[in-house]
Amino acid sequence: MDPGEGLPVIDPEKFTVQYWGALRRHAYRMTGSILDAEDVVQETMLRAVEMGSSLENVADHFEWLHIAATEAAVPLLEQRRPVSIDDFDLPDLVQTTGPGADPDSVAVDGDVKWPGAALGFLFPLQYLDPAQRAVVVLDDGFEDSSRMAAEALHLTVQEISVIAEEVKKRCAAVRKRWGSTVPFGLLQENEKTAKVYSRFLEAFQMKDAALLQQLLWKDAEMVLESERTTGRDFVATELALLSKGMGEPIRFGPVWLNGCRGVLIAGKRELRSEWSRMALALILCNEREVRAIKWYLDGHILRGIQADDFDVPTFG
Repeated sequence: MDPGEGLPVIDPEKFTVQYWGALRRHAYRMTGSILDAEDVVQETMLRAVEMGSSLENVADHFEWLHIAATEAAVPLLEQRRPVSIDDFDLPDLVQTTGPGADPDSVAVDGDVKWPGAALGFLFPLQYLDPAQRAVVVLDDGFEDSSRMAAEALHLTVQEISVIAEEVKKRCAAVRKRWGSTVPFGLLQENEKTAKVYSRFLEAFQMKDAALLQQLLWKDAEMVLESERTTGRDFVATELALLSKGMGEPIRFGPVWLNGCRGVLIAGKRELRSEWSRMALALILCNEREVRAIKWYLDGHILRGIQADDFDVPTFG
């Protein structure tokens, strides 16, 4: 037997470098989770390596990998139910280098580009079932998306067409229900929204529920881990309690999350001299008020965020 027979026809390391970024982007859009996306990519790459010499029969590695990644993502999505139309949540967001999530946006932790990973694209996906989500994500990146979705989901192209029509209706319902809460169009660099953002951080630092209340929309939403709080008064109260729980002093590091305003908060633990990362928040505001906030407390996410200045609560 030839010593090379049955071994992969590709260099696994080179293959990984070539496709990892694109697969990471696709898996992230499919799952809405940074952690799940990494699992999907690893499983997909493992499948490619296990194919060995059979991989030379694949005409388009890029397309094949995206189909395989879609197949790998579906079981993960099936483990959690889509968000109900009357419930509110926000997906895990990646740090970008500036406002907007245009094709030139890159993840801060490397050269991986995340075009098309804007909040306006990701938000409605939470309300779709796994098959619907796969159809949307593939359609956004490939001309022959219906065939690819059919292969990944083990359905016919005709069945994919039916799903695509269902998606249009579902996304329209999501926009109607949550379009005011998630002000997609006003999240870019803007002097008025920057002032709202800065005033909000000042009120949060003062731990003053009354001041926070003045800066919140009447139907404001906040998500803290699995807990959702709705309404200006309730959100303001929870924010004040959260700030008090962080102790004194706290510092802010402004960041961009998929082109949206966010803040990394650091504090000093009792009996410890160094600053430690305590929380990351996505702050969605328009030119008048803050409309929605999501907090991220997971250490894996916090460690991956970069902030150069923890003293300036505004965007320069």
